[in-house]
Amino acid sequence: MTVMIMVILVYNRFIIIPLKRKHLAEEENLKLQQAELMALFASLSPDPIFRFDETGKIILANNSAHKIFPHKILLGEQVQAILPFTQDYDLLDVIDSGKTLMNTFPFEKSYYQFLIVGSPRFKMCQVYGRDITELKLTEQDLKEALVKAEESKKMKEFFLAQISHEIRSPLNVIVGYADLLSDELKDTERADLVAILKSVKNNSKRLYRTFDLLLNMSQIQTGRYDARFEKVDIYALLNTIHAEYKSLAEEKGLHLILNNTLENAVIVYCDHYSIAHVFVNLIDNAIKYTKRGSVEIKIYKENTNINVDIIDTGKGMSKEFVDNLFIPFTQEEMGYTRRFDGTGLGLAIANSFTALNNAKIRVTSEQEVGTTFTVILNGDKTWGNPKINQNS
Repeated sequence: MTVMIMVILVYNRFIIIPLKRKHLAEEENLKLQQAELMALFASLSPDPIFRFDETGKIILANNSAHKIFPHKILLGEQVQAILPFTQDYDLLDVIDSGKTLMNTFPFEKSYYQFLIVGSPRFKMCQVYGRDITELKLTEQDLKEALVKAEESKKMKEFFLAQISHEIRSPLNVIVGYADLLSDELKDTERADLVAILKSVKNNSKRLYRTFDLLLNMSQIQTGRYDARFEKVDIYALLNTIHAEYKSLAEEKGLHLILNNTLENAVIVYCDHYSIAHVFVNLIDNAIKYTKRGSVEIKIYKENTNINVDIIDTGKGMSKEFVDNLFIPFTQEEMGYTRRFDGTGLGLAIANSFTALNNAKIRVTSEQEVGTTFTVILNGDKTWGNPKINQNS
């Protein structure tokens, strides 16, 4: 028994204890190596790094940190004196809770973003900095560019409104006098003069409409169009448009037909101005691209929907172009050699105004046969605004 105890004591003294000491020494050496590596990493980092203890005293500051504060002794200084924004935090709580905080600090002409990381295990905080001066300058440039863009938008809207007013006023006079002269000549045999006056009126309306298109597109793109929903008699609306465009169709030798297949009044809840311009753009487009034959406006019901077809016997469109039909300033024939006039805005505006009224446009077209645009209006009583009942 005594021999066994002696063996255990000897084994413990000469084998176990030396092994434990060696293990502790290796562990301590590893910690020192890690600390040296961390210190090396901190010193070589291009970004500023600080470390401070529970009292707020800076216990480490790398070379990059000293470059920011070249005239200050950082080690042993209170972090609040070097980084004033840390005064807003309970640093002891940040350490004990292991919180991570972020703050941007302007220094002379530079901006730095600091990440503060609390370490409850080591009872200290590590602060990692990053120079974001270029990012801040870019941000300021973007803000200035946005302000200039907004000013440019306002200037464009003001210019369009002013120039539109200046052109509409004389156009109204021209159209008014053309109507007056037409009335004076209608009982005479001067058919040539009547035709000239009709052409004057139609071209004046075309110029008037061009400015309407520009103003509408400007309002749509800037999001400044203010829709006002109300009850609208679609047949009465189309009847007015039909009367307005009948003269233009006759000048081209076309028949403009309005066909209402519904016996009851066609009342829908929508924005009167925008839905009117949907039909105006589609009818104007149909007349423009039709050399002979007719343009028919057909009102009918399809399931619960109220549909309006604009059917022409014009040149039609290729399947490839139909896919790009509603892109602003786009026409199938582009350039100075094109056969048809126009800005390429009509269909783009019609599509945008249709969507504004929760409606849809369907297109079928065949080259040299014609095109049909179908405006699909939801026939429910709450169409256009689900919160308001049409019968209320």
